[in-house]
Amino acid sequence: MIGFIILATLLQQGPQNGPKLLDIDPSKVQPPLVVPAGTVIPVTLTSRVSTKNSKDGDGIYGKTTFPITVNNKIVIPEGSFVRGRITELKRPGRVKGKGEITLNFQTLVLPNGITIPLYTSLRGAGGAGERKGEATVQGDSSKSDDAKTVGTTAAEGGLIGAIGGGGKGAAVGGVGGAAVGTAAVLLSRGKDLVLEPGTTIEIVLDRPIEP
Repeated sequence: MIGFIILATLLQQGPQNGPKLLDIDPSKVQPPLVVPAGTVIPVTLTSRVSTKNSKDGDGIYGKTTFPITVNNKIVIPEGSFVRGRITELKRPGRVKGKGEITLNFQTLVLPNGITIPLYTSLRGAGGAGERKGEATVQGDSSKSDDAKTVGTTAAEGGLIGAIGGGGKGAAVGGVGGAAVGTAAVLLSRGKDLVLEPGTTIEIVLDRPIEP
């Protein structure tokens, strides 16, 4: 009977040496780190993308080139892998139009293997092209090259005409050369947009990365 009373008393007192939750200082509890929306992440492409050889749905791959910090702590180390895919691709036209590639970066893989989903838009393409909309890179126009083709062909035609028939021949040859040059422009496409490995793409978080 005495032993039972002692045991009941010990149970009522609870553990004597264990930590007490009420002793934890709330000011020392670290809040989870969140990478906010709007954060810019520079990425270097490790795969080649082009309007000539790539197609919708192809994968795109890159690595972060600068550590991203929150509260003076690195949350995305340099060299983290970034994956995505091409969601739309447009080749340049034969008469007008520029090449366009729409990129969608979807996954971040940290060096420790943790995989994080991404929701991003495009900020810049490192001089490889111009940004169009939220996620599209647009290539350069081929107008200057087209004009050069027409002018060069016309000049060559004029030279041949001059040799064959004097001033009148030069005029006829020039017109004929210009026509040939114009036809060549109409039958060929404009410049394809190419994003080589090493191209720096800046992506922006549309949604925060939360633990």
